Amino acid sequence: MKAFFRNPLVVAGGIVLLVVGFLLFRPDTLFTDVRVAESLEDAFATSTTGTTSAADETTATSTASPPVAEIVDIVSGAFIGIDHRASGTATIYSQEGRYVLRFEDNTDIQNGPDLYVWLLPSDSYDGGIPDEYLDLGRLTGNVGGQNYQLPESFDPEVHRTVLIWCLRFSVAFAAAPLV
Repeated sequence: MKAFFRNPLVVAGGIVLLVVGFLLFRPDTLFTDVRVAESLEDAFATSTTGTTSAADETTATSTASPPVAEIVDIVSGAFIGIDHRASGTATIYSQEGRYVLRFEDNTDIQNGPDLYVWLLPSDSYDGGIPDEYLDLGRLTGNVGGQNYQLPESFDPEVHRTVLIWCLRFSVAFAAAPLV
Protein backbone atom coordinates (compact mmCIF):
# COMPACT_ATOMS: atom_id res chain seq x y z
CA MET A 1 0.00 0.00 0.00
CA LYS A 2 2.91 2.35 0.76
CA ALA A 3 4.27 1.92 -2.75
CA PHE A 4 0.90 2.98 -4.14
CA PHE A 5 1.17 6.46 -2.55
CA ARG A 6 4.82 6.89 -3.57
CA ASN A 7 3.99 6.88 -7.25
CA PRO A 8 3.58 10.58 -8.18
CA LEU A 9 1.30 9.80 -11.14
CA VAL A 10 -1.15 7.93 -8.92
CA VAL A 11 -1.19 10.75 -6.36
CA ALA A 12 -1.65 13.40 -9.08
CA GLY A 13 -4.42 11.36 -10.70
CA GLY A 14 -6.17 10.99 -7.36
CA ILE A 15 -6.01 14.72 -6.74
CA VAL A 16 -7.37 15.45 -10.22
CA LEU A 17 -10.26 13.02 -9.63
CA LEU A 18 -11.08 14.70 -6.30
CA VAL A 19 -11.09 18.19 -7.83
CA VAL A 20 -13.19 17.13 -10.83
CA GLY A 21 -15.63 15.28 -8.55
CA PHE A 22 -15.96 18.33 -6.32
CA LEU A 23 -16.58 20.65 -9.26
CA LEU A 24 -19.18 18.32 -10.78
CA PHE A 25 -21.16 17.63 -7.61
CA ARG A 26 -20.55 20.89 -5.67
CA PRO A 27 -21.52 19.49 -2.26
CA ASP A 28 -20.57 22.82 -0.68
CA THR A 29 -23.69 24.45 -2.14
CA LEU A 30 -25.86 22.37 0.20
CA PHE A 31 -24.34 24.23 3.16
CA THR A 32 -24.04 27.80 1.85
CA ASP A 33 -26.73 30.44 1.30
CA VAL A 34 -27.07 32.94 -1.52
CA ARG A 35 -29.14 35.86 -0.19
CA VAL A 36 -31.22 38.08 -2.48
CA ALA A 37 -33.09 41.29 -1.61
CA GLU A 38 -35.01 42.37 -4.72
CA SER A 39 -38.12 44.52 -4.30
CA LEU A 40 -41.45 43.94 -6.05
CA GLU A 41 -41.46 47.53 -7.29
CA ASP A 42 -38.18 46.91 -9.13
CA ALA A 43 -39.77 44.00 -10.98
CA PHE A 44 -42.39 46.27 -12.55
CA ALA A 45 -40.24 49.39 -12.99
CA THR A 46 -39.56 50.08 -16.62
CA SER A 47 -36.52 51.84 -17.94
CA THR A 48 -36.09 53.64 -21.19
CA THR A 49 -32.85 54.68 -22.79
CA GLY A 50 -32.73 57.61 -25.16
CA THR A 51 -29.89 59.21 -27.08
CA THR A 52 -29.56 62.88 -27.81
CA SER A 53 -26.88 64.35 -29.98
CA ALA A 54 -25.73 67.92 -30.34
CA ALA A 55 -23.10 68.47 -33.01
CA ASP A 56 -20.32 65.97 -32.24
CA GLU A 57 -21.52 65.19 -28.69
CA THR A 58 -23.73 62.18 -27.88
CA THR A 59 -25.25 61.73 -24.44
CA ALA A 60 -27.18 58.64 -23.28
CA THR A 61 -29.96 59.18 -20.77
CA SER A 62 -31.75 56.59 -18.69
CA THR A 63 -34.87 57.14 -16.63
CA ALA A 64 -36.99 54.84 -14.54
CA SER A 65 -40.69 55.55 -14.77
CA PRO A 66 -42.89 54.77 -11.79
CA PRO A 67 -45.62 52.14 -12.09
CA VAL A 68 -48.87 53.55 -13.45
CA ALA A 69 -51.39 50.89 -12.49
CA GLU A 70 -51.73 49.10 -9.17
CA ILE A 71 -49.75 45.90 -8.67
CA VAL A 72 -52.20 43.09 -7.91
CA ASP A 73 -51.43 39.69 -6.37
CA ILE A 74 -53.09 36.94 -8.39
CA VAL A 75 -52.22 33.69 -6.56
CA SER A 76 -49.74 32.54 -3.95
CA GLY A 77 -48.60 29.37 -2.25
CA ALA A 78 -46.23 28.10 0.41
CA PHE A 79 -43.05 26.25 -0.48
CA ILE A 80 -42.90 22.61 0.56
CA GLY A 81 -39.55 20.84 0.71
CA ILE A 82 -39.10 17.71 -1.39
CA ASP A 83 -36.31 15.77 0.32
CA HIS A 84 -34.77 19.19 1.03
CA ARG A 85 -35.57 21.98 3.46
CA ALA A 86 -37.86 24.73 2.10
CA SER A 87 -40.12 27.46 3.46
CA GLY A 88 -41.50 30.75 2.28
CA THR A 89 -44.09 32.02 -0.15
CA ALA A 90 -44.28 32.30 -3.93
CA THR A 91 -46.71 34.88 -5.33
CA ILE A 92 -47.68 35.86 -8.85
CA TYR A 93 -48.31 39.57 -9.32
CA SER A 94 -49.82 41.38 -12.28
CA GLN A 95 -49.68 44.94 -13.55
CA GLU A 96 -50.98 46.18 -16.90
CA GLY A 97 -50.93 42.69 -18.46
CA ARG A 98 -47.42 41.84 -17.22
CA TYR A 99 -46.83 39.03 -14.74
CA VAL A 100 -44.04 38.50 -12.24
CA LEU A 101 -43.37 35.49 -10.03
CA ARG A 102 -42.01 36.68 -6.70
CA PHE A 103 -40.39 34.66 -3.96
CA GLU A 104 -41.27 36.72 -0.90
CA ASP A 105 -38.69 37.92 1.62
CA ASN A 106 -39.44 34.92 3.88
CA THR A 107 -38.14 32.45 1.26
CA ASP A 108 -35.56 29.96 2.54
CA ILE A 109 -34.84 26.95 0.31
CA GLN A 110 -31.94 24.57 0.87
CA ASN A 111 -29.29 25.45 -1.67
CA GLY A 112 -27.87 23.02 -4.17
CA PRO A 113 -26.02 22.85 -7.47
CA ASP A 114 -27.67 23.85 -10.75
CA LEU A 115 -31.08 24.90 -9.36
CA TYR A 116 -33.77 26.20 -11.74
CA VAL A 117 -37.22 27.75 -11.33
CA TRP A 118 -39.97 26.05 -13.31
CA LEU A 119 -43.70 26.69 -13.55
CA LEU A 120 -45.78 23.57 -14.08
CA PRO A 121 -49.13 23.40 -15.89
CA SER A 122 -50.76 21.49 -13.04
CA ASP A 123 -52.15 22.03 -9.55
CA SER A 124 -49.36 20.09 -7.85
CA TYR A 125 -46.06 18.31 -8.37
CA ASP A 126 -46.53 14.54 -8.41
CA GLY A 127 -42.90 13.40 -8.67
CA GLY A 128 -40.55 12.52 -11.46
CA ILE A 129 -39.28 14.72 -14.27
CA PRO A 130 -42.09 17.00 -15.49
CA ASP A 131 -43.07 16.64 -19.14
CA GLU A 132 -44.08 20.29 -19.52
CA TYR A 133 -42.92 23.41 -17.74
CA LEU A 134 -42.02 27.05 -18.23
CA ASP A 135 -38.31 27.47 -17.52
CA LEU A 136 -37.72 30.80 -15.75
CA GLY A 137 -33.96 30.27 -15.51
CA ARG A 138 -31.56 29.68 -12.67
CA LEU A 139 -32.61 30.27 -9.10
CA THR A 140 -31.20 33.71 -8.26
CA GLY A 141 -30.64 32.86 -4.61
CA ASN A 142 -31.99 30.43 -2.07
CA VAL A 143 -32.80 33.00 0.65
CA GLY A 144 -34.78 36.23 0.37
CA GLY A 145 -37.05 38.13 -1.98
CA GLN A 146 -36.53 37.71 -5.71
CA ASN A 147 -38.47 38.28 -8.93
CA TYR A 148 -38.86 36.34 -12.16
CA GLN A 149 -40.46 37.93 -15.21
CA LEU A 150 -43.05 35.60 -16.71
CA PRO A 151 -43.13 35.07 -20.48
CA GLU A 152 -46.14 35.83 -22.68
CA SER A 153 -46.89 32.09 -22.78
CA PHE A 154 -47.68 32.19 -19.04
CA ASP A 155 -51.35 31.54 -18.24
CA PRO A 156 -52.41 32.00 -14.59
CA GLU A 157 -55.27 29.55 -15.09
CA VAL A 158 -52.90 26.81 -16.30
CA HIS A 159 -49.53 27.29 -14.58
CA ARG A 160 -50.37 26.53 -10.96
CA THR A 161 -47.19 25.10 -9.38
CA VAL A 162 -43.72 26.55 -8.85
CA LEU A 163 -40.97 23.91 -8.83
CA ILE A 164 -37.33 24.31 -7.80
CA TRP A 165 -35.48 21.71 -9.86
CA CYS A 166 -31.86 20.52 -9.71
CA LEU A 167 -30.99 20.04 -13.35
CA ARG A 168 -27.66 18.32 -12.69
CA PHE A 169 -29.21 15.47 -10.68
CA SER A 170 -32.81 15.58 -12.01
CA VAL A 171 -34.18 16.08 -8.50
CA ALA A 172 -36.95 18.32 -7.19
CA PHE A 173 -35.91 20.50 -4.23
CA ALA A 174 -39.16 22.34 -3.47
CA ALA A 175 -42.63 23.04 -4.81
CA ALA A 176 -45.25 25.70 -4.17
CA PRO A 177 -48.81 24.95 -5.30
CA LEU A 178 -50.43 28.26 -6.23
CA VAL A 179 -54.00 28.70 -4.97
